[in-house]
Amino acid sequence: MKINTLNMFVKLIDTGSYSKVAEKLSLTQPAVSMQIKFLEERFDTDLIIKENGKLKLTPPGKVVYSEAKKIVNSWEKIIYRVEESKNKSYQEIVIGSSTIPSEYLLPDILAEFDSKEINIRSSIKVGDSEEMIKLLEKDKVDVIIVGYKPENPKYEVKKIAKDELKLIVPKNHKYVSENDITINNLKNEKMLIREVGSGTRKAMLEGLKEGGININDLNIKCEMGSTEAILAGVQAGLGVSFVSKLASSKAHNCSRVQEVNVKDMNFERNFYLAYNKNRKNEKIIEKFSAIFNLQL
Repeated sequence: MKINTLNMFVKLIDTGSYSKVAEKLSLTQPAVSMQIKFLEERFDTDLIIKENGKLKLTPPGKVVYSEAKKIVNSWEKIIYRVEESKNKSYQEIVIGSSTIPSEYLLPDILAEFDSKEINIRSSIKVGDSEEMIKLLEKDKVDVIIVGYKPENPKYEVKKIAKDELKLIVPKNHKYVSENDITINNLKNEKMLIREVGSGTRKAMLEGLKEGGININDLNIKCEMGSTEAILAGVQAGLGVSFVSKLASSKAHNCSRVQEVNVKDMNFERNFYLAYNKNRKNEKIIEKFSAIFNLQL
């Protein structure tokens, strides 16, 4: 049985489409179907069935998918390490980043990286912190930069930057002319909040909790999927919110929203770089980590 056939099977389940797999692998759709049929004949059982127009794994199919994914990932690691042993390395690093680092930290980081490693390309996958940690878990990215610390002990985790959350309000809001806003004032405000999994949401709720306010005390008007959506909502007068100072300062200076200090509140947080410990000595990881002056 060939690795390529197992890889094809994994991609078929991940994409849910024969045509997409064929396109990705530069094959015809019948060629893909034939390889999957060969795999089912090899195990003498159906691995995939169609249900309501969607591909669904049979119980034996689930076993094959799970084990095939491990084999494919292991094979890719073998190829990588063999190339490294020949003093070669891949020419691309895949970075998973939560929203704020992708917009306000990574451009400068990548510019410096490019000036030192001109033969290495980079690609970035962007989502909330929880999504990026899951991508790292599945080996879909080489490193991640996220807004809260991954707790799995198999990751090497380094603090790379500090940030704080700032309360932003519409330009004509009553708080603009007040100097001693307290955390309790927020109970009376329509609040915009990031989605579950966001590092900004996590830091915001932890900061409020320290001040004696939990999520049930807030009048949450809307849950939004990005910092830009929050900024636009506040600018339109939909409510108030907390966002990274990296984003709020720019929006404040452009007169989109107004930053307001909340008395006696600490909304500091950190950004973290993380990668698998078993890849600690790979050249491309070392080179990228060196940008942050980290001690590996």
